Amino acid sequence: MSLDQLLVELTAHYRDRGFPDSALVHLRWTLVANTKDGNVRLATAYPNCSRRVESLLGHFKRCPPFSDYSLLASADAVFGFACGYRMKKWSNAPTSEADVRTNRLPGANNAVLAQQAQLLNLEHKLDLYLQFEIAHALSADTAFAFASSPKDQGTKDVACEFLAHAVSIGKKISKVVVVAHRYHFERCRLVLQGMNITGLPIRDQYSGFDSQESQPRAMSPEEMIVNDFASMAGMAPDA
Repeated sequence: MSLDQLLVELTAHYRDRGFPDSALVHLRWTLVANTKDGNVRLATAYPNCSRRVESLLGHFKRCPPFSDYSLLASADAVFGFACGYRMKKWSNAPTSEADVRTNRLPGANNAVLAQQAQLLNLEHKLDLYLQFEIAHALSADTAFAFASSPKDQGTKDVACEFLAHAVSIGKKISKVVVVAHRYHFERCRLVLQGMNITGLPIRDQYSGFDSQESQPRAMSPEEMIVNDFASMAGMAPDA
């Protein structure tokens, strides 16, 4: 019974985030196939996704609506979180620091996110704090306040780097405009909320996919939703 309740909550949560029905069905059957004796076990890019179903009930909440885009002008900065990447050539260690530095390219997704960040900078004069794949996709004449370290890291670690830089220069950040893939935004917002920062969405969030994508979990809505579930489950308190 509790798995059925969780599936209902997940459907509402991910439908709010714009995921297509094909992704919702894929997540549903992935969880049905990988839940035994009330325990969900998944093998994803996020290690050790093993959680009791009961510990996840109530965690995947409905997403708050947002319509007042005039608030963007009052933000303290733009935080840009990357989506995927391309590679110059295939490697057996694509996430190693050496390979990330020499072999990783921004790709089409991050090129779009870079354009969105650049427009926000032009319109609202907001400082740009960008994950390095987005920063590398900016036009040469676009200045940014900070780019994350060129290494493979998750959303929370990138946000921590942004905040550490802001603290180092005495910049107070309590509200930011989040530039991210549409399917990634809500998780970014929740990570920032845990740091006492309000994350605001942009009006036209990008929801496309790169035909030459190299990061497995960013290749399709179906891949993204399962990996997002694993990451979100890791954020839930223990039952």
